[in-house]
Amino acid sequence: MTMDRNIDMISNLPSSLLIIIAGFLSFKEAARTSVLSKQWLNIWRDAMHIQFNENFFVKSDEPEENQKVQREVFINFARQFIANYSKQDIKTLGLKCSKPGDFLADMQNIVMFASSRNVRELGLDFSDPTWREHVLENHQAAFELPSLVCEHGQALKSLKLFSCSFDVSNFSNFCALKTLSLGWIKINMGSIMAILESCPLLESLSLKRCWDIVSFEISKPGLRLKSLVIEECDIADDFVLVEGPRLQFFKFSGNVGEFLLVDQSDLVKAELDFETETAFDEIGLFLCELLEDLLAAQVLTVCSVFLQVQNLASLTSGVECMKSGINIVLFYVDGHSQIVPSGNEPLGLEAPIDVRYLILKTSLHINEFCGIRFMLRSCPRLEILTIDIGPANIFPEYGAPYPFNPHEFWSENLLVEECVTTTLKAVNVKGFKGMMNELQVLKYLLHFGHAMEELNLCVSNEAGSNGETREFYMERAQQVLQFNKASRNLSIAVL
Repeated sequence: MTMDRNIDMISNLPSSLLIIIAGFLSFKEAARTSVLSKQWLNIWRDAMHIQFNENFFVKSDEPEENQKVQREVFINFARQFIANYSKQDIKTLGLKCSKPGDFLADMQNIVMFASSRNVRELGLDFSDPTWREHVLENHQAAFELPSLVCEHGQALKSLKLFSCSFDVSNFSNFCALKTLSLGWIKINMGSIMAILESCPLLESLSLKRCWDIVSFEISKPGLRLKSLVIEECDIADDFVLVEGPRLQFFKFSGNVGEFLLVDQSDLVKAELDFETETAFDEIGLFLCELLEDLLAAQVLTVCSVFLQVQNLASLTSGVECMKSGINIVLFYVDGHSQIVPSGNEPLGLEAPIDVRYLILKTSLHINEFCGIRFMLRSCPRLEILTIDIGPANIFPEYGAPYPFNPHEFWSENLLVEECVTTTLKAVNVKGFKGMMNELQVLKYLLHFGHAMEELNLCVSNEAGSNGETREFYMERAQQVLQFNKASRNLSIAVL
């Protein structure tokens, strides 16, 4: 018997199985299945992962009047979906509406709909995409979390509240909460600590564009917190203390300040982004001390500002040089003392860090050269290096910690880092354009990378300032194939 290959075997499955299949899709993808056949027509309406996202309806590049009409269509869609929903429980509900003021009753109904069906993961985002993340503009919360949500919140495991105010005292009902993300709201440190104490199972806390925090201090034993994210928050004293929680993931973006991350030996991954920093002087020591607090991290991401600010950090490393008998010279640039090891010795941390995967967000500007070598020297066990090339905050007042010729930095008088010669296995370059500095760095890594197995060049799609195209960058990538290679097992991919 020959089977007809045109038979749709999946659509012939029972509806109960089709619902399970649709459950693995995003809400938007599940809705699209309605056009497959009559059997699929209403399957998506029983989805347990629901996303009411105005971006599917409202076009940001159209006039405001058009957006109002589109937003009305979006709200009507949500109303009809809720009215026809037949399931008793839902796992996830996300609601994104940037201007909820004219639809507050509908917002209430959607949130109560989720709460009445024992939602496990609830995300409410009322922030406006026109708000600028990197500018200190505080916006009043557009919506207030209904108290009934808290009263029926025993099943809630994940909660996201953006531009959504709440009563902190009600958090005691979120006894199963493990993940909390707050954004675009006014909240002080007392409220943050009250939340941590009220939610004993909380493992992940994320704060984005929050304000009214004088200093960020978590100092309490017994907390289960494993992940902490602080993004572009207004911290008046620029002070962050974490003592008690044993973090596995730490991410910070904002201005450089004083960090005290006490006894973080369980840390696995850290991301540092200081691209909004405007000051250059007297912040290097803070970053050096922060890096020493992250000794246990195996995956580390640093930004261009981090790579440039090595002046005061170099002073700390100079102590190591003197203890080790390395000749150093003290001189002054723009009135700031600099330590210079002889022989173009790149400075590094006194105690190496355990990073195995390093991500550098960089423009590969000459101001970043010393910082790149600093990081390579400080990571003697490094196995994977990703160079993510893009726009960067380059300080015009930058002064190198030791004098060097940028044209010879990667080729003359070299003391090659231990990781480059012995442990580095893979190098990934994102946004490759084949500019001179990019080629110099790659030539250096290939020439001394005896253990290298992979080089992946992801070519940029961005047009160059002189009209360069992706095809031009691809031609530049061919030059890399001709470079001298220390490793016989190296494979190069141009993507």
